[in-house]
Amino acid sequence: MSCRLKPNCLCANIFMDRRRYGLTLALLMTSFAGGAIGGRITEFQPIQAQKIAAKDSAVIVPAGGLYFKTPDGKAVARLFVDQDGGNLQIFNSSGVTVAWLGAAENGGYLSVNNAKGKKVAGLSAAPSGGSLGVSDNEARSVGSMFANLGGGHLSVGRSDGKIGVGMFADKDGGSLNVYNRDAEAVWSAP
Repeated sequence: MSCRLKPNCLCANIFMDRRRYGLTLALLMTSFAGGAIGGRITEFQPIQAQKIAAKDSAVIVPAGGLYFKTPDGKAVARLFVDQDGGNLQIFNSSGVTVAWLGAAENGGYLSVNNAKGKKVAGLSAAPSGGSLGVSDNEARSVGSMFANLGGGHLSVGRSDGKIGVGMFADKDGGSLNVYNRDAEAVWSAP
């Protein structure tokens, strides 16, 4: 089954094998994400970067980035600049990247990796609003939530790329679809 927005979209390649738990998981995920993210978004006020006056201190970020290290020389973070703006990369005690915060064409993004450096969660700005994705420990997408024109989209799927549950809303209403292990719709409302 393909996305209602674009053919071959990643949101069509998502979540759960267990039909009887799919709807419960989707509702719990929506409630948690909506409350957690929605509540936090309204708390922050945008702050614009200020021009540096001559009396202010400034650190010029070198071409390869600026590393932050422990007293014994182990890198814990890197600040660098690319074509979209600033980026901050965080390393764990083994030197593996576990978090990445940065500027992108459509706004900002946050990427969270597991201890092996595989991406397990991401939050980003997209042309139509916000986007949230979650993956298993092998970085295979198993869930996504994003804003689209006039509404939102939530998908839960399996690590083999097949969709389990999809919820969509737009100016005309909403729909909920539950899929079997072959990604065939077995229940839909309305």
